[in-house]
Amino acid sequence: MIKRIILCLLLLPFMGLAQSRTVSGLITGADDGSPLPGANVLALPSGTGTVSGGDGRFTLNLKPGDDSLKVTFIGYKSNTLSISTISNLANVSISLAPEAKMLDETVVIGYGTQRKSDLTGSVVSVKEADLVKVPSASPLQALQGKAAGVTVTSTSGDPGSAPIVRIRGVGTITRGAGPIYVVDGVIVDDINFLSSNDIASMEVLKDASATAIYGSRGANGVIIVTTKRGKQGKPVFSLSGELGLQTIPNYIDVMNGREFAEYVNAFNPGEFQNLDRVANTDWQDLVYKDVAPLYSANFSVAGATEKTNYYVGLSLFDQEGVLPKSRYQRFSVKVNNEYTVADWFRLGNNITISKEDKQNAPGVVANLVRAWPTEVPYNPDGSYAEVLGGGNPIAAIEYTNSENDQLFGVGNVYGEVDIIDNLTFKSNFGFDKRIFESTVFTPEYFVSATQQSEQSRVEQTKEDYGQWLWEQTLSYNKEIGLHRFDVLAGFTSQSTFRERIKGTVEDIIDYDPSLWYLQGGNIADVTIEQGLDSYRMVSYLFRANYAFDNRYLFTATFRRDGSTKFGENKRYGNFPSFATGWNIHNEEFMKGITLLNRLKLRASWGIIGNEKIPYLEQYSTVAQTYTAVFGANEVTVPGGTYDRSGNPNLQWESTEQTDIGLEFGLLNNRLSGELDYYKRVTRKALVPLVVPGHLGNGPFSTVIQNAGDIQNQGVELILNWADNIGDFSYGVGGNISTVNNKVLSISSNTDFITSGSLGNGQLVTRSEVGVPVGSFYGYQVIGIFQNQGEVDASATTGNQQPGDLKYQDVNSDGVIDEGDRVFIGSYIPDFTYGFNANVGYKGINLSLDFYGSQGNDIYNGRDAVRPNRFNYETTRNDFWRGEGTSTTEPRASQSANNEPSSYFVQDGSFLRLRNAILSYDIPRQWASAVKISSARVYVKGTNIFTRTDYTGYSPEIASNQVDASGIDLGTYPIVSIYSIGVNLTF
Repeated sequence: MIKRIILCLLLLPFMGLAQSRTVSGLITGADDGSPLPGANVLALPSGTGTVSGGDGRFTLNLKPGDDSLKVTFIGYKSNTLSISTISNLANVSISLAPEAKMLDETVVIGYGTQRKSDLTGSVVSVKEADLVKVPSASPLQALQGKAAGVTVTSTSGDPGSAPIVRIRGVGTITRGAGPIYVVDGVIVDDINFLSSNDIASMEVLKDASATAIYGSRGANGVIIVTTKRGKQGKPVFSLSGELGLQTIPNYIDVMNGREFAEYVNAFNPGEFQNLDRVANTDWQDLVYKDVAPLYSANFSVAGATEKTNYYVGLSLFDQEGVLPKSRYQRFSVKVNNEYTVADWFRLGNNITISKEDKQNAPGVVANLVRAWPTEVPYNPDGSYAEVLGGGNPIAAIEYTNSENDQLFGVGNVYGEVDIIDNLTFKSNFGFDKRIFESTVFTPEYFVSATQQSEQSRVEQTKEDYGQWLWEQTLSYNKEIGLHRFDVLAGFTSQSTFRERIKGTVEDIIDYDPSLWYLQGGNIADVTIEQGLDSYRMVSYLFRANYAFDNRYLFTATFRRDGSTKFGENKRYGNFPSFATGWNIHNEEFMKGITLLNRLKLRASWGIIGNEKIPYLEQYSTVAQTYTAVFGANEVTVPGGTYDRSGNPNLQWESTEQTDIGLEFGLLNNRLSGELDYYKRVTRKALVPLVVPGHLGNGPFSTVIQNAGDIQNQGVELILNWADNIGDFSYGVGGNISTVNNKVLSISSNTDFITSGSLGNGQLVTRSEVGVPVGSFYGYQVIGIFQNQGEVDASATTGNQQPGDLKYQDVNSDGVIDEGDRVFIGSYIPDFTYGFNANVGYKGINLSLDFYGSQGNDIYNGRDAVRPNRFNYETTRNDFWRGEGTSTTEPRASQSANNEPSSYFVQDGSFLRLRNAILSYDIPRQWASAVKISSARVYVKGTNIFTRTDYTGYSPEIASNQVDASGIDLGTYPIVSIYSIGVNLTF
């Protein structure tokens, strides 16, 4: 039968020449409007059939007498259409409604798949159609606004940059707070090496029932990435390309030359004598490019026979930055294969080879808004001019040369043996190999006394990273009458190592890039640094799922991890979870309610861990940079002392999580949704605590300890509506997620943990009991001193005068000091949301995706750090000029009013039109004329519109350091992208 089907598919192009009628179209799901690949299409009564391609499109040659089409897809109701009612056979739109039970629909979970109807955990699936919407190097950008409870922050427009992902808040104080990623069974730290075009789906695992199978690495969520496979039938060739233009949507509004001169003269009269002749240099406009190109190209071939399933993909991504000397290029090869050696034995592999090259952006973003607008870039002789306010940005770009490249080899090979019916043994060997190389070259140059390099210099870094994972699992699936069992047990071992070597040499022979290596300089003065880290982990895992009569569901999961990252006293940890579910719609008392198609109640509880700490934190280290004087001759001899105190009692951060969820479908599942409440409590959070100086660590040294508790709780809501009216299809959907984060406790030897450096000695964040992690901490501004009488009658810092910011005397002691600094804001939003809309009519489709954040604050560090009279934002034009002239802006000053305070905290809430795509599916009869199965052309806009009150480039400000996030010190601008593209299949 398979051979006959393959033969028919091969002959279809020739059969079409002899037939006069051909029907082509698109098959979508009525629940969300997404294409349905692999749907069966039959012409009746002849029985001629085909299947839809990866994009949901199909072409079928009709035989004489055929009068109807029957379309079927697993998990959806069949749809039969009369051919006589189809107005345009070249472009028919067919929508399938989901089955009320959807028993055969599967969801990817840890170490396997599960029927959606049996799922007891909180899992969000993002499909292929959404993953390719965003033209970005990182596939994670596609998750923004698509998954409730998932915050994706695009912190930089630097080519190749990856966003920061948080799932259900922040569950740690100083450790890694991001999820882990599992690519075809291989656990990795990031997925930037992957092309979005090679990904079939992403599943976001959020609650303990879903993540406990990953034990000590599941506390911050898990994102499972499944790459593409071939489908039964003839080979399908796909080719796509996209060309985009990037532009900065807005500049930071800073003072022009005259405004700046007037401001400076207000506190330093006469510095600018003739305001009509001062220069007016717009450094942002001078340096940033008007547009920068971005393009991608992808080719793949996929197919399957009775014995083989294969997918091969080639991808190229090239992004040039809007800042000179910034660029990112990646070329990747993806190969997935599975071979059925015998009915009981299968072998397979999933391998990605990726090479990326990056030209790093010069660090001038902050300078472009700080440099004095009264300065010019060049001297009359053409040399670079001295520029006050941080240096000459154009010279900095000229003399900055920083490049790095990275080679990835990530994948696995596996074998599966069916021991007996329903019992399968799988052995999986995974690997993640990365080689990173970096070169930084600085020539000898002089611009000014504060902007120069007396020696040419080359700095080279090489890092070798490897991770090997070996997993042995047994799975048993059995259905006996009304009972269904699914049991998994396994053992895994993992070894990880990282070796880093760095060398620096000066006095380079020549400035030619071919000599940018250590041997190109004075070898006698070369300096070498080297570091080596390694750790191992072993794990035992177990999961059991039980379903009774498709109504009552139970899941139990257990994992035991042992890691050499932790001290011998606390090396092993246990991570259990339990969950239950109730498919209420399958109860007898629900059968008469036709309005409600699906209703499930589920609940889960579990404990998961976080082991993201540096490898060697358990050990003490010694610094050999000290000397001592001994003996009568007072001889100086080298010595050493503790550089860092280790902690042999370190253990996992442990997160207890509870989740209650409700899933529903109404009106033939045209309206569907989910409602979840969650509570996460992290105990034994890893925090740095100050240790006494007499231990040899110095007066401000810290040691990592398990010494904090943190809570996150919130509500998530998802709603989707999809329907079609004849040839017209439409859908709308949205999600909203709240999070309430606070520190519950910190060890008794400290009341808080301070962080958030501005780079000028000031720290502006604090984690303390009762407030969110990494909250902004400073003086609360209550107005402006209007006269000397107000100053004399109020608490001050000791040197304040009329026109200065007036701070709240919190402890009422008559003095403004550290005791008056309080909580003044948090970067963690009150809630995030996303909503989308799509419409389609006869091959024309329009989709819109929005994303928003509400209640997140930003500390404007650009405005706060002014040690050298940098340029100012235009809000300072309304500065206080005398009594009653301003109640919000302080007097003009070079150094006053720069203390950490609420004056520098801004509302970072925003709403952004993330994507807008208009596409057209070319009629099949036109495409087939040039031997193309399907063709789609489109135009796309990304980050088109943002509504925010924040005055920076973008309100998306975040950091991987969770207790120092939300501080804007000058980030690479987020870009708007306008692109065109085409997708072809053969």
